[in-house]
This record gives sequence, structure tokens and C-alpha cells, in this order.
Amino acid sequence: MYTRFLVSVLAATCLSAQSLAQESLTGTISLRDAMEATLANHPRLRSFPLRSESLAGEREIANLRPPYQIQASLEDALGTGDLRDFTGAEVTFQLSNIVEMGGKRPARVGVVNRRLDVLDAEQRVLELDLLVEVVRRFIDVASAQARIELQEQATALAENTVVLLQPLVAAGQSPQLEVDRANAALLRAEIAEQAALASLDSARIRLANMWTSSSPLFNDVDSSLLAVGQIEPIDPLLAALDANPDIEIFAAESRLRDAEIVLAESRRQANVQWSAGIRHLKELDDTGFTFGVSIPLFNNSRASGAVRTALANQQEVEIRRLTALNAIEGEIRSLHRQLEQSIAAVSTLREEVIPALEGVQQQVLSAYSVGNYSYLDLISAQQEYLDAQLALIVNASNAHRLRAEIERLSGLALTGPQ
Repeated sequence: MYTRFLVSVLAATCLSAQSLAQESLTGTISLRDAMEATLANHPRLRSFPLRSESLAGEREIANLRPPYQIQASLEDALGTGDLRDFTGAEVTFQLSNIVEMGGKRPARVGVVNRRLDVLDAEQRVLELDLLVEVVRRFIDVASAQARIELQEQATALAENTVVLLQPLVAAGQSPQLEVDRANAALLRAEIAEQAALASLDSARIRLANMWTSSSPLFNDVDSSLLAVGQIEPIDPLLAALDANPDIEIFAAESRLRDAEIVLAESRRQANVQWSAGIRHLKELDDTGFTFGVSIPLFNNSRASGAVRTALANQQEVEIRRLTALNAIEGEIRSLHRQLEQSIAAVSTLREEVIPALEGVQQQVLSAYSVGNYSYLDLISAQQEYLDAQLALIVNASNAHRLRAEIERLSGLALTGPQ
């Protein structure tokens, strides 16, 4: 039931808008319920809308054109002689503005847009990381539930052994020592059962903490822990690694670096500043127009450093992408081999080992009741059977955890039971 959880992520993301209330997770919950509650309530996801709003404000600022400026100046006033008072004053009023050349404004906006893309990619990565953790903790609860059932079975076996021994001791066929040992084994089984219940409570608390609930209201999780499915081929997983969100984020970052290169290139072309106005000559009692243009020189060389930096940053992103791809491929191969072994172990234990040990246990029990086997033989047969059941739970839990890790790394949902 843990496979294809990446597919359910999309549905859970859409449904999370309904803000699944923590109090609604009662009774028996599914993995989808836990995922939706986590996406709706986990505090680490709350910063993304704020960061997105901040970048939206930056984009609005980046899209602004240079402001117009009004300038007034007074010359040849309050001097001496003919320039005393305002007799020969010259008053100038000017309107000026900067014309951005080289597409600087759309380049600035482009950089902010790409930063928004990177933010979206980071959010997808975090969401998937959180969902993988939900799967891990969900499996822990399912495993704890299975261990409780097994421990209850162990307690029942211990109780049956005590009941079996009492008439044998009364008839003198078994010593009192064996009853004492059986009673001690029963007490240990009851202690282990209480410990299993405590472990389940702990696992439930850790799972509920994913949606910020410190007191879980649900009782159980709906799981088919022993349904591990078959091993899937590895080649399709490796062929589609570019779909992995951890790799997609490099693509978003690469587009950001491209936008930064465009912005750096736009700075090679200098802006043009112009001004126009009127000047009044008091001495001549006349008015004339003024116009001026200012163009910085050697701007191309001044921008070359920014271009080199942007190009180097772009190449560095590609190096990190290739490094991440190599690491992910190696991890998938390793996990796939472990998954193969766990699924094989589950199959062998369930289909061969446990049926055989169950038969052995029944035979030893029947033989012991007529005095053909010792108490040690009986306890050993029971323990071997319980150990095999525990190994089945451990290997099945491990298979689900491995499959979830592979799904997270590959970006693909594996076929199998859900």
C-alpha cells in the first residue's frame, strides 16, 4: 500500500487546500489521510507563501521604470555689483529621465521570475521529503501494530503451555520446575506485550507530530504490511532520474543563472540620461530652452566582471547536477538490491519457513503432551515459530521503507500493491 505514493502526492496537494483538520483524523486512518494532514498543517511549509509574496514584491520593484526628475536651479544671484539681489539671476527648470538600454528592465523581471521557479522547486522537494517521512512513520505504526499481534500470540502460547503443564505435573509426568519456568515465561510475555503497546503509542505520537498534533486521536492505521509485491526492474527508474525533484531544482536554478547572464549582458549597454527644460535670463528678460544628454563611457568593460561571474555560476550548477545524478543513481542501485533481498526473504518466510515451523510446533506440542519430547523442545519450537513471524514483520517493514526511498529518489511510482 506504500507504493505509488508519489502519485498520491499530487492528489494530496490539491486536497490540502481544504485544510484537513487534525481532529478529523480519528479511528483508523490511511496513508493518504496522513499525507493530506501533513501538507495542510506542517509548519515548515508555511514559509513558502510568505517567501513567494516577498518575491512578488521584488518583481513589482524590478518592473519599475526609472523615475522622472524635476530640477530647478538659480544662478548669478545674491552676488555683488551687477549681480546683487536677483538683478542678473538665471533660473532653470529641467525635466530629466534615464532611458535603460539593453533590455535591463525585462532582464531584472526575468531574474525574479526564475527565483520564483526555484522557490517552487524547493517547495516540491520539501513536500516530498515530508511525505517520505510520513511514509516512514506510518510504516513504524503499522509495524508496531503487527508486533502487538505477534506478542499477543506469544502470550497466548505461554498461557496454553501453563495450562498444558498443570495436569502433567499433577500426574507426576513433569516436574514442578517446568511449571515455574512456564509461569515466568508467561510473565515475560506479558511484559513484552506491554512494551509493544508502549512502542505503538510512541509511533502514533511521532506520526501525528507530522501534522503538528501532540496527542494523536487516531487508533490504528489501515495497512497491508505483509503485501510487499514483486521487485520492479531498475532500468526505468534510472532512465527517468531527471524527473526527480532534487534534479529538477537544478534545472530551475540553471534557468535562474541564464536570467542572471542576460541581466549581466544588458549592463554592457550604457543607459542614456537626458534632460530638457527652460532657462530664464533676468538680465535679458528672455527665456530659452535647454537640452542635455549624458552617456557613460567604457561601460562594456565595467560589465565584463558581472558576465564572467554569471557564466561561472551557470557552469557550477551543471557540475552540481551531474554530481547529484551520480550519487542518486548509486543510491538507487544499492537500495534496489536491498529491496530485492527483503522481498525474497518475505516470500521465503511466508511460503516456506513459517508453515514448516507451524507444523513442527504442533507436532512437538502433541508429542510433549504424551511425554515424547522435553519442555525445552516445546519452548524451542514455539520460539522458532515466533522468531520467524518477527523476521517476516521486520523484512516486510524494511521492504516498504526501501521502496519508499527508491520512489523518492527516482521520481517514479513503482508498480505493486497499494
